[in-house]
Amino acid sequence: MRTVVWIVIGYWVGTLPSPYLVARFAGRSDVIAEMRRQDSPGDAHFLVAKKMSGALGVFAIVLDMLKGFVPALIARITTNDDPTVMAWLGVAAVAGHCYPPYFRRSGGRGLTTAAGVSLVNVPKAMVGSGVIALAGTAGKLGGFGTSVGFALLPIFAVIFRYDHALIWSSAGVVGLIMIRRLEGLEEDRRDGVPIPRAVLGRLLFDLPRGKRDL
Repeated sequence: MRTVVWIVIGYWVGTLPSPYLVARFAGRSDVIAEMRRQDSPGDAHFLVAKKMSGALGVFAIVLDMLKGFVPALIARITTNDDPTVMAWLGVAAVAGHCYPPYFRRSGGRGLTTAAGVSLVNVPKAMVGSGVIALAGTAGKLGGFGTSVGFALLPIFAVIFRYDHALIWSSAGVVGLIMIRRLEGLEEDRRDGVPIPRAVLGRLLFDLPRGKRDL
């Protein structure tokens, strides 16, 4: 029963739309309208940064990380590091971020909340993944860097000998991110993008819908 409660908490907190809330408090209805567009090609954080300010975009990213980090930290403290609870909460939080009951098509890819959860559940593994992601960003290959970094998260978790439940949770989180990235393949097909190329572009480079160039 305790695990179910934490799953519900993790999912509910994960659904909180940080970029939307930032735009709402700033009174930017135009940004909110673009977020609601099903064909909006950009990530909501970058939309906030582009339309409002870079500082607010970073703030939205931090909020999304915290909605994974804070529940995981509280669960870790209150359950005496119960790996089963922490594992399920981690997956639930990322699922809430990726698939909230609102903004379904323009919701997040799950990376920021996954990073927050992983910093608590598998911190050493997340540091390894984070270094790769940051290196990709520094080399102007941000999408590729985050793809490789997070793909290696479960492997790093194995290397650092985390509990099996946390290893499988890391794999589940990566799976959710991959599934979220693959949404919209039908649109790519209609745009004339070959499916193998579209899949590669989405998984490795996190290309937005309809983007043809790798």
